[in-house]
Amino acid sequence: MDPLLQRLEPFWYPVLPLEQLGAEPAAVTLLGRALVVWRGADGQLGALDDRCRHRSAALSGGHIGSEGHLHCPYHGWAFAIDGRCRLLPQQPDQPIPERCHSKAYRIQARHGLVWVCLAEEPRLPIPALPLAEDGLHRRIQGFHETWQCSPFRVIENGLDNIHHYFVHRGVLDVLSPVPDPMEGGISVTADGLKFSIPLRVNTTAALEATVADGSASLRVERHVRWLAPLGLTLELTWPNDRRQYIVLFAVPRDHQSCTILRFYLRNDREQEVSAASVIAFERALIDQDRRILEAMPAGLDPWPPGEHLIEADQPIARMRQLLQKFLATSS
Repeated sequence: MDPLLQRLEPFWYPVLPLEQLGAEPAAVTLLGRALVVWRGADGQLGALDDRCRHRSAALSGGHIGSEGHLHCPYHGWAFAIDGRCRLLPQQPDQPIPERCHSKAYRIQARHGLVWVCLAEEPRLPIPALPLAEDGLHRRIQGFHETWQCSPFRVIENGLDNIHHYFVHRGVLDVLSPVPDPMEGGISVTADGLKFSIPLRVNTTAALEATVADGSASLRVERHVRWLAPLGLTLELTWPNDRRQYIVLFAVPRDHQSCTILRFYLRNDREQEVSAASVIAFERALIDQDRRILEAMPAGLDPWPPGEHLIEADQPIARMRQLLQKFLATSS
């Protein structure tokens, strides 16, 4: 197995929104590994390799029995969430050999997402997202899709304080000077880093639909946090005290692609700002990002050779340094 993929294993990754896990098993790809996830008895979650130990059929094409076991679509072998094979229909009266059991992976539901860790012991816990659990903020489900780019590129794009002057023209009309300095520098946290940087923008019609402030221009307070290895939050506070909390995870599928999971938490109501307005504005922004990122080299390299960072890239440079430490500890 690729050494980098191995070093990324001891972390929790969200693999799909919990609401998308219904009565049938779901196929997901994580770090080059094809997995199947499902709800077993009493709503418990299971995660196994998406391969039956019998003849390698995809378990994700099977069904969940009334007892909560996952039944292979090819010959009916049944697996419990602990990976143990519980039924061989072809020889029901004989003991089930050890070689017929499958490996089960750590799996949890939190923050409305299904999380999987491929290692026996995670290096870090699932990140705390207090606003997702306080019951005071409404949740808007954003995007769950595959991008053909490195997940590290996606996270670095979120830490990049300069690209919105150029990439988001026509959607975000930035008035702040280039470069706009950070306030208070970069703080290292137990699971990454954080920093704050304000931004002044013209109020376009699309932005006004998400802010409902009425001003011709606005200063937005931006608090950015990197959650190692591949998570990001962005807290936006507008002058009218309206707040939006963006949560983003870029989950590596393989060497060439990643799964984007993104949702929003807001302190207002649907009657004030519609979820459709928020999604439309964000869709325009991330499509502009996507065009840039998918045109860059797609290799899964956290430290791409031949790139020359400058002073304005401090958050990215610090993230790359810290990532080396996290991955070295987990190797």
